[in-house]
Amino acid sequence: MELLEGGRTGQIWRNGDAVIRPSGAWTPTVHRFLRHLRSRGFLAAPEAIEITGEGREVVSYVAGRVCEDLGDPIAGSERMLLSAARLLRDFHSASEGFLELDGEARTWMLAPREPREIVCHGDFAPYNIAASDGEATGIIDFDTAHPAPRLWDLAYAVYRWAPLSDPTNPSVAFGLDEQLRRAKIFCAAYGATEEERRDLPEMICRRLQALVDFMLASAAAGDETFAEDVDAGDARLYLNDIDYIGMHRNRLVEILS
Repeated sequence: MELLEGGRTGQIWRNGDAVIRPSGAWTPTVHRFLRHLRSRGFLAAPEAIEITGEGREVVSYVAGRVCEDLGDPIAGSERMLLSAARLLRDFHSASEGFLELDGEARTWMLAPREPREIVCHGDFAPYNIAASDGEATGIIDFDTAHPAPRLWDLAYAVYRWAPLSDPTNPSVAFGLDEQLRRAKIFCAAYGATEEERRDLPEMICRRLQALVDFMLASAAAGDETFAEDVDAGDARLYLNDIDYIGMHRNRLVEILS
């Protein structure tokens, strides 16, 4: 077996065409959702295979290169940006109907948000997207999938792909002007409505605050992974980005309109 790199170092393995990764209380729901996506003809997500009795799930391997950093020429390209937005739109379309058709009890890692329009991915960021020939072709890691409005998912995706993050942070690849241009490109390729574009800055801030609240609560409950993230300053970074987005809200709304 091959150890895969990513956010859970030492916990995700590839065995041929299958990936073995940790499961949670939400995994049965996620597997039913992945089967729903397949039934809708959406093949860019993993295929659910099984949940073992050892706290592991098995899903199919999604081929492609995963780029963690937008500073990577492939991940940061406009071609990748456009294809990622279209992939998110297609995923949202395929997600429709699951909440109405699935009759079993559902458990999610993240709390559902009203209105429950679709099942959102919850973490549509470059590190969860597989690329082939310079375009986004696959989505991985559905642990954070949960019911919410489309804009909830779109907001976090724009935050990650623009990215709308303070460029004084050395890990941020683009300055404000380029961030705003990329946000406009992503929204246009996704097909965001005028109302969604207008509400985007506020929704990004709400999404980031919800992430911070979840991280802090999980760390306080004894989750070592989130405790390490908080100690590393991740929660503080998101709070700083909320201030950054608020500072440039008017410019963002103007360029998106």
